[in-house]
Amino acid sequence: MNNTIKSIIKKNSVLTIDCGTRGLRGILFDEQGNELAKSEELFTGYYSKHFQWKEASPEMFWEALVKVVCELKVKQPDLFLTIRGMTVSCQRDVITVVDERGKPLRDFISWLDRRELTEPLPYPWPYDLLFKAIGFSGYAKSFSKTAHVNWIKVSEPDIWAKTHKVVFLSTYFLTRLTGNIADSRSNTAGHLPFDTKKKQWCGKYDVKSQILQMEPEKCYELTDSCEVIGKLTAEAAEITGLPVGLSIIASGTDKGCETLGVGALTPDIASISLGTQATVEITTKKYVELYPFYPAFAAVENDCYNPEVTIYHGFWMVDWYTKEFLDQTDPKDIHEILEGYLEATPPGADGLIHQPYWGREAFRPEARGTFMGFSEGHDKRHLYRAIIEGLGYALLEGLKLIERKTKVPIQAVGLSGGGSRSDGVAQIMADVLNRPVYRVQTFETTGLGAAIATFVGLNHYPDIKTASKAMIRKSQIFEPNPKNVIKYTEIYNRLYKQLYRRVKPLYQSYEKIR
Repeated sequence: MNNTIKSIIKKNSVLTIDCGTRGLRGILFDEQGNELAKSEELFTGYYSKHFQWKEASPEMFWEALVKVVCELKVKQPDLFLTIRGMTVSCQRDVITVVDERGKPLRDFISWLDRRELTEPLPYPWPYDLLFKAIGFSGYAKSFSKTAHVNWIKVSEPDIWAKTHKVVFLSTYFLTRLTGNIADSRSNTAGHLPFDTKKKQWCGKYDVKSQILQMEPEKCYELTDSCEVIGKLTAEAAEITGLPVGLSIIASGTDKGCETLGVGALTPDIASISLGTQATVEITTKKYVELYPFYPAFAAVENDCYNPEVTIYHGFWMVDWYTKEFLDQTDPKDIHEILEGYLEATPPGADGLIHQPYWGREAFRPEARGTFMGFSEGHDKRHLYRAIIEGLGYALLEGLKLIERKTKVPIQAVGLSGGGSRSDGVAQIMADVLNRPVYRVQTFETTGLGAAIATFVGLNHYPDIKTASKAMIRKSQIFEPNPKNVIKYTEIYNRLYKQLYRRVKPLYQSYEKIR
């Protein structure tokens, strides 16, 4: 063995799998947080049996993982030898059911899937009285009807009878890798009866167990983050080319790892994800519910939580926009074109205002996307700017809610997700939020956060705080433009904040007649 290979093998790297809505990436990071290599596979296998359903086969996801890992080995054979551990971080609330061997009994139902039951599942009358007394009846019925676990139980009783465990996508990957049907507490984020405050499955008489009616024996095993959840099996090693017995570390969801990856480790630093779902969240040791009965997520750091506000169809709207208005454009040119649109249009989009509730918002179920202020002078450039600004207003609303609930002013915002790659978008966010906005050394912030958890799990660092200090570096800061801040603050206070309340009755009427 020559000296070059010997020196490479002495280095340490970890393999992170980042499985988002659009595709899956395998990324190698070293202990300084440097992105060493990456391979990506986009998903093409989603399908819809009915309007607004969205499913995909387990093999679509697994084959993507195998492909990116094998590509990394072919492209970077020397680096591949330095891998000391591996983790998986996934999009949230993507579920299926499995048998005793961990084999799926049906395809995965995506978080984007909007199927629902015609009626909520019945629960004992004392809970019905309780929900009415505390004003929770409407939310309870909505959650019951839209929870995919309830849909499977009611609509596919034969499959439900064979079900050993209900699992998320991350659980499925970890099962394929280790042979154990287990997942981390911070990966358990979705419509299952999980108590995020206690970070354990709900008891039989818990309110969530009445709404999400899943038998306790169908819950998978839970572990803490930053722990070895298992070792790579011989079967998985043969398929992926990774070594048998490689340590598989428990980390967290894509959003949780993004928050860690941008260094948002205290309540005064917010993490904004400009991904398919747009989110704003913080990390806090205090459990905080931003809305009544709406839990904070379990953070990757085991004694912390991530209170979050979600815009259901975040930068999905940009995908929609490019599909509808730039469908004949070379994909390589789209980023530059969209940046040009932002440069060519003024703050406020010449009076065009956008409210970005295009999907199933948790506490605005009747809401729809709205544009206000169209005139003959507007064109597709203004429409794009209004989409970005509208997301900024909605995220500002969430940020202010977090500040009210935590009593901690947010001083800065770390950006992640596909939208964070745009300088124009980043500057709009700084101006709308009126706070410094920054990016870190890699756009792969989910992978970086997952890598931090993995190095802690391998005992390379004693804790997340130490690992983060060594592995995260700010690469660019966008300061608010005072002139633009004044413009956006006026639009937000005088127009945007008033819009939902004014049009809510129309949304409700629309639901009745559509």
